[in-house]
Amino acid sequence: MKELDSVSDHVPVLLSNFSSLLPSKLGIWVDGTFGFGGYSRWLLESGATKVIAIDIDPDTLSTAFELEKSWPGKFKILAGNFCDMHGLVSSLGFKTVSGVVLDVGISSMHIDCPIRGFSIKNDGPLDMRMSKKGPSAKVFINEATEELISEVLLKYGEERHAKAIAKRIVENRQKQPINSTHQLIGIIEKVLGNKLKQRIHPATRSFQAIRVAINKELENLIGGLASAYKLLDIGGVLAVITFHSLEDRIVKRFFNLRTENYNSIDEIKRVGGNSEPLFTKLNKRPVTPTPQEIFNNPRARSAKLRMVKKISQNYVTIDAGLLGLPKVSPSLKEFQCG
Repeated sequence: MKELDSVSDHVPVLLSNFSSLLPSKLGIWVDGTFGFGGYSRWLLESGATKVIAIDIDPDTLSTAFELEKSWPGKFKILAGNFCDMHGLVSSLGFKTVSGVVLDVGISSMHIDCPIRGFSIKNDGPLDMRMSKKGPSAKVFINEATEELISEVLLKYGEERHAKAIAKRIVENRQKQPINSTHQLIGIIEKVLGNKLKQRIHPATRSFQAIRVAINKELENLIGGLASAYKLLDIGGVLAVITFHSLEDRIVKRFFNLRTENYNSIDEIKRVGGNSEPLFTKLNKRPVTPTPQEIFNNPRARSAKLRMVKKISQNYVTIDAGLLGLPKVSPSLKEFQCG
């Protein structure tokens, strides 16, 4: 996949599926994870009355300003976190919206820019901050305790060899600081090996864990789902695209607890319960990419799309841990930037 430098080059993952499931493309929409703006542009071209986009990454602003010029009065970019979308959108004078789309996780923009520190393929500074503010991955790797590093790798990356990797990280940082992505990759490879035929690089789970943990991605996802529900009008659509199991588990449980169809009594009792449904599902099972889409964009292979329609204003507060948020040491907070 070539490096993208313009919103017009970018086709969002699962866009055709999103389009086919939508009951209506009209009204006011929130694109809570603007990125390259693919969903925002498509909604505008499909007849949306207005699109309000949100992104925490300052590097997205130049692309967003292009859209503001092309769609005066119909497109607005807001700097911030999508977990705060209700307050951000309300500040513009809008009490409700017709739809919200969240394409969570990192984008090609992050992966293809080595200086951001997300890439495994290309060396760069050990950063990984989506907001470019606060503690970086470098700070976490060089200052967190061995126990906390192990906990993060296990609970946010589902890395079975978390203890061994954390131990090797601490041993190496005592000799010299770990400043770059390839330094960290080299340490992980010494623990796990690096067979060329492996489909997924052995450092992938660890990089995912560190990124998700320091950016508070799962906490923000839960906040974003709650904020989207609060902002949506009755009949409004919430669409969420996830890329790994921890994200999808949270979205699945959030929707299962609050939908009128395909809801198990056991799930309701286990998570906390809402006898009056808040959503109806637009797709019973998550939509995944076709082989052709994966061929065109290998990064789409793990994507899942879930969509619901809001049918009630009632709301039930749920323990984030029961939705799937890992319980980790409180000391992680000092290393979080999101």
